[in-house]
Amino acid sequence: MKTLLTASAVLIAFGGALHASEESKTWDASDGAQQFVQDTIVIGMLASPYGTGWTEYEQLHTYFERARDNGITGHEMTLAAADMSFETLLEQHYHFRAAMAEQPENYLIVNETRDIEAAHIQGKTAVIWNSQTATVLDGDLKKMALLKDMGIKSMILAYNDIFRTGSGQLAAYNGRDIGLTPWGKSVIDEMVRFGILLDLSHTGSKTANDAMDYMDENYPGVPYVYTHSVPAGL
Repeated sequence: MKTLLTASAVLIAFGGALHASEESKTWDASDGAQQFVQDTIVIGMLASPYGTGWTEYEQLHTYFERARDNGITGHEMTLAAADMSFETLLEQHYHFRAAMAEQPENYLIVNETRDIEAAHIQGKTAVIWNSQTATVLDGDLKKMALLKDMGIKSMILAYNDIFRTGSGQLAAYNGRDIGLTPWGKSVIDEMVRFGILLDLSHTGSKTANDAMDYMDENYPGVPYVYTHSVPAGL
């Protein structure tokens, strides 16, 4: 049994037909590279909602089985994005969990870092929930406690467009970056209160920088991350 010391992030997102995603994520690799992925904790990024990215539970099982066979330890799984509501998040959560309930021996819901290591050792899929939007709060900050209890580990303030929290990166690219709003600051306060990680992916430059300044000034030492944004230069 190997001691696990490092983690490597691999972004694996698919949308549309499952067949297309399977073809797009398969590449030739050397024996050494394949063994490296098998030996290392590798976390994928899965942003594929039920009803669009997949419609049958078996499709999800097949995807994760292939991922496990190729050494992917687990996935940060998106339950909501853009302007989705709390009700939509609940529906997405239900279908993911209902699918996993058919094969409970293959999935491990992550509550602590040690759960990721356990999934790697046991050959299970580590499940890390995220929300790529704050609209799931439906304007009610008290819902942050529910999100914590549901296992949401990270949240994005603004997904590409303009939201009550601030601007996303596409809006910013088009010259409409309103920066972090007072509501956005309140959302951050609640995220920190309940230990939900601030993810600044998809967030406009001014809004993101405002958020980082706000975190540094008010919550020094509390981390924030970019999990899957591309560099502005691209």
